[in-house]
Amino acid sequence: MIRSFMRLFAVFAFLAGLSACAPKIRPAGPPIAQTSLETDMFRAADGTELPLQHWGDVENPDAVILALHGMGDYANAFMELGDGLGKNHRIGIAVYAFDQRGFGRSPSRPFWAGISTMVNDASDVLTLLRARYPGKPVYLLGNSMGGAVAIVTAASRGHLMDGLILVAPAVWNRDMMPWYQTASLAVMSHSFPWLPLTGKGLDIWPSDNIEMLRRLSRDPNMMSSVRVDLIAGVADIMDLAHKRAVDISVPTLLLSGAQDQVIPPDAVTALDRDLAEAGIVFYHRCLYDAGYHMLLRDLNGPVVIADIGRWIAGGGGAENYSCTQS
Repeated sequence: MIRSFMRLFAVFAFLAGLSACAPKIRPAGPPIAQTSLETDMFRAADGTELPLQHWGDVENPDAVILALHGMGDYANAFMELGDGLGKNHRIGIAVYAFDQRGFGRSPSRPFWAGISTMVNDASDVLTLLRARYPGKPVYLLGNSMGGAVAIVTAASRGHLMDGLILVAPAVWNRDMMPWYQTASLAVMSHSFPWLPLTGKGLDIWPSDNIEMLRRLSRDPNMMSSVRVDLIAGVADIMDLAHKRAVDISVPTLLLSGAQDQVIPPDAVTALDRDLAEAGIVFYHRCLYDAGYHMLLRDLNGPVVIADIGRWIAGGGGAENYSCTQS
């Protein structure tokens, strides 16, 4: 989805001279509330209530995952992950996910919240999960844009997690984009920040699971279009994630698909190189020949989910861990 939107900028850039206005950001307000996790809601420090979903053994799990969704998506992106891990009888895993600000059912949709707010929200939920499940390992999982948020969170607040799982992370930073895309993004985000863009008409397939894609197209919580300034915000966090990946020190699992048409293979390869050189004690990469961008919801999704379960069952630090060949 990210790559699809980026290709549209060159088409609209010539309009930029007609008007000018600043990108709109809706960050968190001042801390006025006690953070908390309710049955179906995360209450942030500024009092904002963000929808929360969970799956698996939430009463007495052996391990806990906080999952961060991608651009245009929402917490339900992890239904397949939660249901799949719930069938893993080797280890009880609880999966939690909330609608990040600006997306899904969040009250600030469709505005970008800013990097600090996104990272602070993730950090607060990790802290709450640690308090709820004392002594249990807590893992941070980031999918696509959520992967960029997870990288920055892990690089700056690694003490909040026992391991990091990156699923097709959005790490296509501006240095890797064609000049005409970065130039158009810079101009349009200040000239037409409100302009809604869609990926329609572009030959990009995020998954081979057609029935799933049809279901998502009818889901009102999915965003079929996003503002230009929100895309610029996602580009900002992809830039920062690329820079901060070398600061990660927790066990990390990187999952990507050879058929990914959203994030260029070179971007994931560069991340793999950075993580391998970061000195992480336990780092593993899984590359699935049959995997697209929506790895957890692809037809090959059950294989990917089972690999995540095995990695967690091994404590996220097994030296001899190997991925299933798809």
